[in-house]
Amino acid sequence: MKGGQFNTARSVNRKKGNLVETEASAYLCREGYEILARNYAYRGGELDIVARDGKTVVFVEVKSVWTIGQGNPAARVNALKQHKIWNTACHFLHTQKDKAPQGFETPCRFDVLSVRAYQKPMQFEHFKNAFEGSQVIPQC
Repeated sequence: MKGGQFNTARSVNRKKGNLVETEASAYLCREGYEILARNYAYRGGELDIVARDGKTVVFVEVKSVWTIGQGNPAARVNALKQHKIWNTACHFLHTQKDKAPQGFETPCRFDVLSVRAYQKPMQFEHFKNAFEGSQVIPQC
């Protein structure tokens, strides 16, 4: 791909991602979650959605596919992606005292919201506790 085509493809993918993440945020709100942050980034990692479920801070990775041949979106949250999410979540807990006043003592979990965006209306499959932080890195 030439430079301009690559940037155009990236722009289209970002728009698709924003659409799905907006729908995912709305889904979580309907389920009683409070959205704390979206697209929180740190050192090459990004948290798609940070939400509160009761007293628990939930780091939500949103994965989507747009055609039937792209497989299971949740399967794309591999060990490397989990590591980046964990690292970024540690930064969030350390720096966002207004949203996580207990810092590393804050109860938290890692969820994945999976959607096959070619299906209308969009339906999310919610994997709570999709992975444990201790599986990725033993400590922050």
